[in-house]
Parts: sequence; structure tokens; C-alpha cells
Amino acid sequence: MLPGMSAFSFPSGPMVTDIWPMARVMAGMSAVPVGHAIDLAFFFPDADRERHDALMAETRRHLGGCLTGIESALRIALSDQPQIAAVLAQQASAISWPTICAQPTLLGPALLAHMQMRAGVTLMLRQFGQPDGQFDEAEADALLCTGDPAINETLAALAVAEGRWLAIGAEDEAMAPDLPVEHYAELLWTAAACMAAVVQRAGTNDAEAILPLFEKAGRTLLAAHDEAKGPIAIAARLVRQLGERADAADLLGAALGQRRFLLFAALAARRLRMDCAHVADIMVLGPVSELAALCRALGGSDVDYRLLLLALRPVRPSLSDAAIIGESDRYQALTEAQADAAVSALRVPAALRAKFDHLSRVALR
Repeated sequence: MLPGMSAFSFPSGPMVTDIWPMARVMAGMSAVPVGHAIDLAFFFPDADRERHDALMAETRRHLGGCLTGIESALRIALSDQPQIAAVLAQQASAISWPTICAQPTLLGPALLAHMQMRAGVTLMLRQFGQPDGQFDEAEADALLCTGDPAINETLAALAVAEGRWLAIGAEDEAMAPDLPVEHYAELLWTAAACMAAVVQRAGTNDAEAILPLFEKAGRTLLAAHDEAKGPIAIAARLVRQLGERADAADLLGAALGQRRFLLFAALAARRLRMDCAHVADIMVLGPVSELAALCRALGGSDVDYRLLLLALRPVRPSLSDAAIIGESDRYQALTEAQADAAVSALRVPAALRAKFDHLSRVALR
């Protein structure tokens, strides 16, 4: 069981899905204590979705850091409300992250999946020594073969954004919440609820008086949020700027060779007509069969696939030399038609795919 998490929080409804660790043991069952469910999930893991200590620690860092960053912004937005500000001032340390640790079922599955993907990309960048916000124009020219200042500027912005993810810090140390708007909104309302509960327990106001004030502050932050500042969005923008140049035959290999993982994901997403974040998620967390389908659909050779698996080792510790040989043998048997069919299935809406996968697992039990 993860430290600080309650063993008696009960998940229900859509919270119990593919992402949270108890999903496999919860399928088709009623409420089970979270601690017991997590223990079962770790003793009998789902081989299709790897979770290891480094990934879990990095996920908690991103989740706690973004949540604390949003809480800090909410404190500022509520500073013109004397009674609320006075109560919050008595709580100098973070409120939201300890609450989440005690009540993890406040987190939705899509948000947690996104945070795991962010953490996985961060681990890969850190493993291969990605410069912390540094940018080399000569490297950009070699990679993209362009002297376009606008493209160089976007590539520099991507390096800076990736550098924010690489920053080392404690779980409750604020980091920039450069999230897609739907995930930002969920974290925002989660932080607001945690803080409002503390204010209510202080006895200064009732819920009817408190919640509208937190809503107003939250909507102000939502209106000011710019999801385009995140590295995934920047990588996708860079590929759009490249236009037809993004389809150059050797560009995918060059991006992977320079360990520009998000650029690689964005280039692959353009060619496969998929979302960049979805491709990145498959790269770092998806079943190896999906990864193989993506590579074959992109026209990857057997050598390309082995190089891809080697590059992903930091987030896939199960990819030993023997495992890579085995996966390479299976890849040789994968036809382009089979890969295209698999990718077509991956293009369906995420909600449809997640619910269908969940029901399929229930039916198998």
C-alpha cells in the first residue's frame, strides 16, 4: 500500500477503471478497501501495463506538484475574501495533496493516466540526459533541416517545457500545472474542494456561503489557463508548423535517435491520424502489442522496432535482452494489414475504448 493512503476509501462507479491499480480485482465486484485491492493488484499484476517504483514516484511528484501549484494559485485568488484567507493562512503547508493521499479515490482515471504518461516521458528524458531547458540550434538544424526561426523558437519552447517536467522536487513542491484543460479543471476543482472542506471545518462559514466563492476563484483560474504551454501541445504545434516536412522519411528515426520523445510522438501521431498524447501514452505505458502495431503502421523495419524498444527501456524495465529478442520475433510475424487494423481500433474515442476494455475484462471473469 502506498504511504499515507487510506485503506478504507471506497471507489465506485467510473472511478474503477483501467488506470487505478485495483481495477483488475474490482471488475464486477462491489466496494473493497483500497489497501486490500492495491495489495492484490501488485501481487497479481497486469502484465499489459507496467508500473515500477520509479514511475510511481515520478507520477506522485507530477500529481502532487501540479495540485500544489493550483492550490497556491487558489490561495492568491481567494486573498480578497478575509474570512477564507484567514483560515487558509493558518494552514501554511499544502492542504490538497495530503487530502488526496488520504482519499485517493478523489482522482479520476483519465487524470491519473495522464500523470503516469507525463512521469514516463520525464523518466526517459532524465535517463538519457536531456538538457534541462537548454537548446542547441545546430542540433535543431540537423534534426529538422530548416533555418526557419519560428520553428527554432518552438523547438526551444519545447526544450524549456520539458525542462519544467525534469525539475526535481518533493511531492508537495509546486510545479507548473501545464495540463490539458480537462485535467487542469479536474485538479482545480479537487483542490478547491479540499480547501473548502478545511474552511468549513473551521466553522466560520457554511457550505452555501463558501462554495460560490471557491467557484468564482476557480473559474477565474480556468479562464486564464493556457494549455498550449505544455510540452505535448508544443510538440504537436511544432509538427503542424513543419507541415509536409514532417513527413520526411528519416525524421522519425532522427527524433528517436536524439531522444526527442515528444517530438517523435507528435510526428507519429500526424502520420497515424492519432492524438499526440495517446501515442506518447502507448509508448511509455501501453501494451507492447500496441507499440508493435504503431511501429509497423509507421513502416518501421525489424531494426527500427528493436531500436524503439531499447529507447523505451527506462520506463519498461521488463524489456530485457531476452524479452526484446522475443518481441522482435513476434514483430516479424506482424503484417501491415494487421497493424493497420489495430491502429484503426486505437483511433476510436478514449471513453468508448476504456469502457469496452473494462466490460471485456469483466466478461472474462
